[in-house]
Amino acid sequence: MKRTLAILLFSGLMLAVITTAGISKLEEHDSFCTSCHTLPEAAYHERAIAALAVSDPFELADLASYHYWQASDFRCIDCHRGDDSPGHRATVLGLAARDTVTWLTGRANPTIEKGSIPNLNPNQAAWQGPDRYNREPDILNAGCLKCHQDTLTLVGFENHFHNKLPAARLAYAQTGQLNYPEGWAQGVGSSDLLQAEDTVLTCLDCHRVHVQGFESEFFLDQNAVTLPACVQCHLETGRGPRNLIP
Repeated sequence: MKRTLAILLFSGLMLAVITTAGISKLEEHDSFCTSCHTLPEAAYHERAIAALAVSDPFELADLASYHYWQASDFRCIDCHRGDDSPGHRATVLGLAARDTVTWLTGRANPTIEKGSIPNLNPNQAAWQGPDRYNREPDILNAGCLKCHQDTLTLVGFENHFHNKLPAARLAYAQTGQLNYPEGWAQGVGSSDLLQAEDTVLTCLDCHRVHVQGFESEFFLDQNAVTLPACVQCHLETGRGPRNLIP
């Protein structure tokens, strides 16, 4: 009986390892992702592929397309796999299992742009919309960190909307280096980064990746998204102007 149980456990473990390895290999290909993630993800992928033929980045539809435009070997999973740590791998596989059930049961939400903006309550320092809790910010934020550590570790007030984020603290922990503006005295002003605030904001609260219609070269919607995020941080820290929203 014990031997049978041991064989079953070992077989189950091997099956799990093989399945995980197989899925990890398949998810390197966008075609595998879009075979189940039909809408809205198929629309995002079409925009990204179209970006490869565009010469002017200002013609691109969204921030995801810009990533494909910058690197032709870019893939969906580059943003959606986290930092490749065991914990994030387990989380991503769990999300994949959930998404598979959603697809099999026909409950996928085909809405192309799910960029609902949380309604900011000026009297309460917290997001009040569904995006605050209905998302996986750690995984996606870690995807941003893999490539944009220099942006987050650039010291000085001119970059405080980046270096005051919790993500900046993580970026500094990963690199052990600060990034200085041109002409800045090396070693001066490190406190501008090391005093990152304990805000709920992440990269995604300003940089919405799959939503079209941005008003700047950085794919930011300043009035509807970025300024409310600024106010949110000012509310949480008790500092800074709170009358930024038009």
